[in-house]
Amino acid sequence: MKKERYLQIKEFLRGLLIGTEWEGHVFTVGGCVRDELMGHEIKDIDLCVSLPGGGVRFAKWLRDNRHTMKGVTVYPNYGTAMLHLKAFPDVELEFVQTRKEKYIDHSCRNPETAFGTIEEDCMRRDLTINALYNNVSTGEIVDITGKGVEDIKNHVIRTPNEPDVIYDDDPLRILRCIRFASRFGWEIEQKTYDGMVRNVDRLSIITKERVKDELDKMLTCQHPVMAMELLRKTGAMHYVIPELEKTYEMTQDKCHFGTVWEHTMAVMEHLKTDRLELRMAALLHNIGKSASADMVDGILRPLHYSNDFIREVEFLVKYHTTCKTWGNECGHTKPKELRKLQYECGTEKRFRDLMLLIDANNNAYATDRCMPRQVEIILQQTEQMKAEGSAMFGYKLPLTGKDVMEIKGIPPGPKVKEYLDYLLEQAFDNPRRDKEEVIENLKAYRL
Repeated sequence: MKKERYLQIKEFLRGLLIGTEWEGHVFTVGGCVRDELMGHEIKDIDLCVSLPGGGVRFAKWLRDNRHTMKGVTVYPNYGTAMLHLKAFPDVELEFVQTRKEKYIDHSCRNPETAFGTIEEDCMRRDLTINALYNNVSTGEIVDITGKGVEDIKNHVIRTPNEPDVIYDDDPLRILRCIRFASRFGWEIEQKTYDGMVRNVDRLSIITKERVKDELDKMLTCQHPVMAMELLRKTGAMHYVIPELEKTYEMTQDKCHFGTVWEHTMAVMEHLKTDRLELRMAALLHNIGKSASADMVDGILRPLHYSNDFIREVEFLVKYHTTCKTWGNECGHTKPKELRKLQYECGTEKRFRDLMLLIDANNNAYATDRCMPRQVEIILQQTEQMKAEGSAMFGYKLPLTGKDVMEIKGIPPGPKVKEYLDYLLEQAFDNPRRDKEEVIENLKAYRL
């Protein structure tokens, strides 16, 4: 939401608090405070109340005074309540009491929580820049660590408490630290970084779903290569996509420079989109060289990616070398090969996605092997084919298998497919043949 909307909500709440027990005890906290200071749009509004049971009690007070829509959703285990104000029905607000945490079971990241002071609440948070509070009644920024505001100004990522405590309690914060550093392109303070490395093995207790959530955000952030390098250097990649570890030292042929990992990072750097499926395909495109496409399912399914997402990444990885031999000026290809690729892509959108990956890969070869013009020329040729009606996106043969059986007088069986494959190959040469021409062609053809 726009910053102005956030300020309107705070002002509305400030007016409601005057003369009540809540005055001076309600704070916006975390990302919304950070983003306001940075001049960014506000994503979510989280509020904490520095009174026992304050989050739920304040939410119910808003409901009882008829300021909410459709009541309040309460999560008693976490002391959290969510609601929509009538005055701002499109904005979800989350309220929680300031709290302290105690981690009893070392094998999971679910703590026992209880009401705590605002200082205790601050020290349990992941980063100083996310441990800032804004007093709704006074407008004061409360920076308990004394470092949060300065860290924003100086572009520093650090924990509010001792890193060993922060990461031992909740190792997911290691991935969050990497994500925020790469989102903003900021430096991780050395003490914080060292704590990440010391505690990286604790990531073994994090569920695959949470790993996936953080990985998705890293891959679609402003600096995905920085994120992947931090995963590598800290050892966290072993708990995210361990299959990538063998690429760190894997050498390549003379067409490439450096290791498979270095080439992969170069492809990601050259990729002209932040869409998740393409960045994932760039990350995995060389993970097993010729076997890469076959490995995609085994890597992504345990991370709980959808079937559609996996199939899309598999396709992109499988076909990313299709144009490798065509040359920078596409002088080593024929129109039928381009039409065949269009057909196999199915849709123009998928074709253009593939071209983005191929272009990034072409520009990540060794200097004398790069092909910076290839995709530009392929797209020009495709536009020509579209104009003349010979592009093959979504192409269907004018004859079915049943037609083939009737025309050739054959029963169902593998020969039907062989005839259809032949007709398709003919279509790649000229997809504008009408049904009668195709029939005549089929009649004249013998297996």
